Amino acid sequence: MGLDMYLYREQYFSGYDHPMNDNSKYHAIMEASGMKGCDYTPNVTVTACVAYWRKANAIHAWFCALDGGRDECQRIDVSVSHLRELRNLCDSVLLQPAIAEDILPPRAGFFFGSYELDEWYLEHIRNTITQLDSILADIPIDASDWDYRFIYQASW
Repeated sequence: MGLDMYLYREQYFSGYDHPMNDNSKYHAIMEASGMKGCDYTPNVTVTACVAYWRKANAIHAWFCALDGGRDECQRIDVSVSHLRELRNLCDSVLLQPAIAEDILPPRAGFFFGSYELDEWYLEHIRNTITQLDSILADIPIDASDWDYRFIYQASW
Protein backbone atom coordinates (compact mmCIF):
# COMPACT_ATOMS: atom_id res chain seq x y z
CA MET A 1 0.00 0.00 0.00
CA GLY A 2 1.16 3.48 -0.72
CA LEU A 3 1.60 6.02 -3.45
CA ASP A 4 2.54 4.34 -6.74
CA MET A 5 3.08 6.70 -9.65
CA TYR A 6 3.24 5.92 -13.35
CA LEU A 7 4.09 7.92 -16.46
CA TYR A 8 2.84 6.34 -19.67
CA ARG A 9 3.65 7.10 -23.26
CA GLU A 10 1.02 6.43 -25.88
CA GLN A 11 1.80 6.09 -29.56
CA TYR A 12 -0.76 5.89 -32.32
CA PHE A 13 -0.23 3.78 -35.42
CA SER A 14 -2.54 4.23 -38.39
CA GLY A 15 -3.58 1.28 -40.51
CA TYR A 16 -3.59 3.65 -43.45
CA ASP A 17 0.11 4.37 -42.99
CA HIS A 18 1.17 0.81 -42.17
CA PRO A 19 -0.35 -1.71 -44.58
CA MET A 20 -0.52 -5.26 -43.31
CA ASN A 21 2.51 -7.23 -44.43
CA ASP A 22 4.89 -9.54 -42.65
CA ASN A 23 7.63 -6.90 -42.39
CA SER A 24 5.66 -3.96 -40.99
CA LYS A 25 5.91 -2.70 -37.42
CA TYR A 26 2.13 -2.32 -37.54
CA HIS A 27 1.68 -6.03 -38.31
CA ALA A 28 3.89 -7.00 -35.35
CA ILE A 29 1.83 -4.77 -33.03
CA MET A 30 -1.42 -6.29 -34.26
CA GLU A 31 -0.07 -9.82 -33.80
CA ALA A 32 1.18 -9.03 -30.28
CA SER A 33 -2.21 -7.59 -29.33
CA GLY A 34 -3.93 -10.85 -30.27
CA MET A 35 -5.53 -9.49 -33.44
CA LYS A 36 -4.19 -12.27 -35.62
CA GLY A 37 -5.77 -12.67 -39.02
CA CYS A 38 -6.91 -9.04 -39.29
CA ASP A 39 -6.37 -7.92 -42.85
CA TYR A 40 -7.20 -4.34 -41.99
CA THR A 41 -7.91 -2.14 -39.05
CA PRO A 42 -8.00 1.65 -39.03
CA ASN A 43 -5.57 2.16 -36.14
CA VAL A 44 -3.98 0.90 -32.99
CA THR A 45 -2.62 2.77 -29.96
CA VAL A 46 0.23 1.31 -27.93
CA THR A 47 0.67 2.36 -24.30
CA ALA A 48 3.88 1.73 -22.37
CA CYS A 49 4.94 2.69 -18.85
CA VAL A 50 8.08 4.82 -19.26
CA ALA A 51 8.60 5.95 -15.65
CA TYR A 52 7.65 4.75 -12.18
CA TRP A 53 7.96 6.30 -8.73
CA ARG A 54 6.97 5.10 -5.27
CA LYS A 55 6.01 7.60 -2.58
CA ALA A 56 7.65 10.54 -4.37
CA ASN A 57 4.90 12.80 -3.05
CA ALA A 58 6.48 16.09 -4.18
CA ILE A 59 6.61 14.81 -7.77
CA HIS A 60 3.02 13.59 -7.42
CA ALA A 61 1.91 17.02 -6.20
CA TRP A 62 3.57 18.65 -9.21
CA PHE A 63 1.70 16.39 -11.64
CA CYS A 64 -1.60 16.97 -9.80
CA ALA A 65 -1.07 20.73 -10.14
CA LEU A 66 -1.27 20.23 -13.92
CA ASP A 67 -4.90 19.22 -13.36
CA GLY A 68 -5.79 22.11 -11.07
CA GLY A 69 -4.60 20.29 -7.94
CA ARG A 70 -7.19 17.52 -8.24
CA ASP A 71 -5.89 14.28 -6.69
CA GLU A 72 -8.30 11.45 -7.47
CA CYS A 73 -6.05 8.90 -9.22
CA GLN A 74 -7.20 10.44 -12.51
CA ARG A 75 -5.26 10.34 -15.77
CA ILE A 76 -3.40 13.60 -16.35
CA ASP A 77 -2.20 14.64 -19.81
CA VAL A 78 1.44 15.68 -19.76
CA SER A 79 3.20 17.52 -22.58
CA VAL A 80 6.85 17.38 -23.57
CA SER A 81 7.21 20.94 -22.19
CA HIS A 82 5.83 19.75 -18.85
CA LEU A 83 8.44 16.99 -18.70
CA ARG A 84 11.20 19.47 -19.49
CA GLU A 85 9.87 21.87 -16.85
CA LEU A 86 9.81 19.15 -14.19
CA ARG A 87 13.34 18.10 -15.16
CA ASN A 88 14.54 21.70 -14.75
CA LEU A 89 12.79 22.10 -11.38
CA CYS A 90 14.46 18.93 -10.10
CA ASP A 91 17.83 20.20 -11.26
CA SER A 92 17.20 23.51 -9.44
CA VAL A 93 16.40 21.63 -6.22
CA LEU A 94 19.68 19.73 -6.38
CA LEU A 95 21.62 22.91 -7.08
CA GLN A 96 19.83 24.94 -4.38
CA PRO A 97 18.16 22.63 -1.81
CA ALA A 98 16.97 25.65 0.18
CA ILE A 99 14.36 26.41 -2.52
CA ALA A 100 12.88 22.89 -2.53
CA GLU A 101 9.98 23.83 -0.24
CA ASP A 102 9.00 26.62 -2.64
CA ILE A 103 9.25 24.85 -6.00
CA LEU A 104 8.65 21.12 -5.28
CA PRO A 105 7.14 20.88 -1.79
CA PRO A 106 6.24 17.50 -0.28
CA ARG A 107 2.55 16.61 -0.18
CA ALA A 108 0.76 14.82 2.62
CA GLY A 109 -1.54 11.93 1.83
CA PHE A 110 -2.59 8.42 2.76
CA PHE A 111 0.64 6.34 2.81
CA PHE A 112 2.46 9.00 0.74
CA GLY A 113 5.78 8.52 2.52
CA SER A 114 7.93 11.08 4.28
CA TYR A 115 7.13 14.79 4.15
CA GLU A 116 10.64 15.80 5.18
CA LEU A 117 13.13 17.48 2.88
CA ASP A 118 15.68 14.80 3.65
CA GLU A 119 17.89 12.33 1.78
CA TRP A 120 14.81 10.30 0.69
CA TYR A 121 13.35 13.44 -0.86
CA LEU A 122 16.62 14.17 -2.70
CA GLU A 123 16.78 10.57 -3.90
CA HIS A 124 13.30 10.97 -5.45
CA ILE A 125 14.54 14.13 -7.16
CA ARG A 126 17.64 12.38 -8.54
CA ASN A 127 15.52 9.41 -9.68
CA THR A 128 13.14 11.78 -11.46
CA ILE A 129 16.03 13.42 -13.31
CA THR A 130 17.38 10.02 -14.39
CA GLN A 131 14.01 8.83 -15.67
CA LEU A 132 13.16 12.09 -17.44
CA ASP A 133 16.60 12.29 -19.06
CA SER A 134 16.03 8.83 -20.53
CA ILE A 135 12.59 9.79 -21.85
CA LEU A 136 13.62 13.19 -23.20
CA ALA A 137 16.70 11.77 -24.94
CA ASP A 138 14.37 10.10 -27.45
CA ILE A 139 12.44 13.29 -28.25
CA PRO A 140 13.75 15.78 -30.82
CA ILE A 141 14.42 19.22 -29.34
CA ASP A 142 12.04 20.81 -31.86
CA ALA A 143 9.17 18.38 -31.21
CA SER A 144 5.87 20.07 -30.49
CA ASP A 145 4.25 19.53 -27.12
CA TRP A 146 1.70 17.06 -28.39
CA ASP A 147 3.74 15.14 -30.98
CA TYR A 148 4.32 12.74 -28.10
CA ARG A 149 1.49 11.80 -25.76
CA PHE A 150 2.23 11.20 -22.08
CA ILE A 151 -0.18 10.40 -19.29
CA TYR A 152 0.50 10.47 -15.56
CA GLN A 153 -1.56 8.40 -13.16
CA ALA A 154 -1.09 7.45 -9.53
CA SER A 155 -2.76 4.94 -7.26
CA TRP A 156 -2.74 4.33 -3.54
